[in-house]
Order: sequence, then structure tokens, then C-alpha cells
Amino acid sequence: MKKVIAIYTILATICWIVSPAFVGAIDTGLTKDSGSGANPIVKASWEMYPSATQGLNGRDDSTDPASQFKASGIYDSDKTIQVCSIVTDTDGMTDINNVYADIYYPTGISGKPVHPTWGCGNPHGNEFLLSQLLKADGITLVCNELQNSTTNSNLITWETGYSYTEVCNPDGELMKGTAYVYCGSAVLDYEDPSGDYRTLVLAQDKSGKNGTNGTSGHPFTYLATTAYEVDFNKISYGAVKLGTTKTINGNLAWDSVGTNNATVRNVGNTRLAMTVQQNDMGLGMTGSDYNVSYGARLGNDAAFAPYAPNAAAKQLLAELDLSSSNEMDFTINVSKFPVTGSDTFTGTMTLGAVYVDHLLSPCEN
Repeated sequence: MKKVIAIYTILATICWIVSPAFVGAIDTGLTKDSGSGANPIVKASWEMYPSATQGLNGRDDSTDPASQFKASGIYDSDKTIQVCSIVTDTDGMTDINNVYADIYYPTGISGKPVHPTWGCGNPHGNEFLLSQLLKADGITLVCNELQNSTTNSNLITWETGYSYTEVCNPDGELMKGTAYVYCGSAVLDYEDPSGDYRTLVLAQDKSGKNGTNGTSGHPFTYLATTAYEVDFNKISYGAVKLGTTKTINGNLAWDSVGTNNATVRNVGNTRLAMTVQQNDMGLGMTGSDYNVSYGARLGNDAAFAPYAPNAAAKQLLAELDLSSSNEMDFTINVSKFPVTGSDTFTGTMTLGAVYVDHLLSPCEN
């Protein structure tokens, strides 16, 4: 019996998928649904320190009205602050979508040449979110800590028509829950320029309607802190020849603290000028004149400032900008050595710094 072998042919259909023509840009758009109802109301705003042990306790660095903060004066040691606000909405607190804050640098000063955008009223970082506190926490902060403070009840900047009485009375808005406190964190760099900053608080409801603490916000002050660090703890003049000026040069590299690698850096929030004093290292006097004289400068392109032993602090000619460092160079000239005693002389140098105004160059838009 023959076997019948059936052969089946499978026909495959090949489909080509043709892509549409490439479009380089697609237009998009929307229209804000403004809805109806009233704008949110920002009744008050302020800045303060957070506290790890006491929560938000309404502290700053001065008893003066509004907020003042001291810079750390320590390299890379910044200050965290809290921006807070009291917000209400006649359409109900559930209509509040979010509360934001923007901080702006002082006007009329420039951070040039190191930080050209620091100053001139420019934004300090990005806008950030304020979070609603629990009702009880807001009441404790505003109506207990701040209202009853003997030194800091003037921390808050109130908008016209609002006060502690209006929000803290038994029928006040914080008590009734028709207003809440919102707070969020911001960081002031150790080297941010001193001066009057500005905080603008923006409350936005679910229809996109806005409320602010005035048209320009309120000021707070970053107090002037003039501070420096050096990477040397000794200047060794080595072997010194009579009547010959010897120079000890520093450098621009920040080294571990040592001898003769003299570098100084600005760790405050002001510009500064260095000062120097020194005793006579036991070299004595001839008549009314010391047997040794000194010189110092900041940076190798500055002139040396001469100074005598035991004189008042000598201010060096060059200045140190924010966030900057430079070398310090020193000179010595001995006109006479004592004829008796040791050939080794030691003494003490005292460094200092004085405040220098920020640059006031015209601000650019």
C-alpha cells in the first residue's frame, strides 16, 4: 500500500509598517482654570532657627524686630533657617493647594568678581515649599513661644490689619483652624554676603489664585561676620644676614597647618583686609629705633606694608573677596644683632582682619 504524503504550503504575508514623517517640534498649550472664589491671604511671615530638641521655637540672633542671623565664620559651615507664614483662605483651608517661599539677595551690592549673581536682588536659590504644621504646633509656636516671649515677640512681620490678637484670641483664626502656620527650610551659605535679604511668600489655591506677603515680601538680615582661616602656625625667617631684607613667600595651596606655607582664606560673609602685629623677637633697640623692621602683603602683586615691632596692627593693602584665598608674604630686616647672648631669636606675630564694604558696582538685569 502506497503512502500518501501531503505537502502543505504556508503562505506568509509580509506587511511593511510605514512610519509617519518626523516632526521636530510639537506645540502644546493649556488655559488656567481660574475658577471662582477669593485669593488666599498671607497674614504674617518670618524666619527663625529650627531646634532639634525644642522643635520650631522662634529664635534668631538678635532681639531687634524681624529676623537676624549670624554667619558661622567657619569654612563650609552653613546655617539652616526656617521660613514660616500664617495663611488663611475665606473659601476654606482645603482650598489651599500649596504655600511657597522665595529668598532674594540684598540689593545695591555685588558679589563680583567671585560670585557675580550674589547680590543685586537676585534670587537666592530655588523657590521652596512650606509645609502646614499641625494645628496644635502652630498655636504653640505663635501664640505661646512668640507672643509670650520677653525678647522676641517682634520676630514676626505682620501684614496690615493682622496681629497676635487676631489669630491667638480664643476666637482667633489659629484657634478655630481657619488659618494655619506653614514652615519650610532654607540654607544660608557661610559665605553668602551680609546684608538685608528679602523673603516673598506665595500661597496658591486650587484655582491658581495667589496671595503674597505684600508685593515685595519682608526683609531679614544676615549679620556681618568678618572671619578668616590660615594654614600656618609659624613663620620661620631662618638665617638672616645683617642689613639684608629677607622675604618669606607663602603659596596659594591650602595645606595642613605648618610653617611658611602661608595661605589665608575668607570664611566670613564680608570682604576683609588682613592686619598684622609683631614684637621685636628680643632684638632690642638702638636709641629710639628698633633693631628689626618687618613687612607683609596679601598676594604677590601687592606692595609690602612696612611695620615696626610692637606697633598698632598694620592693615595690609590688598583685600580678600568672599570665598577667596591668597598667599601671605613676609619680610624682615635686622639692622643690628645683640653682641651677647644667643644667636637664636623668637617672637610672636598676631594676625587679624577688618571689615571691608561689599562692592557697590551697578547691578545688571
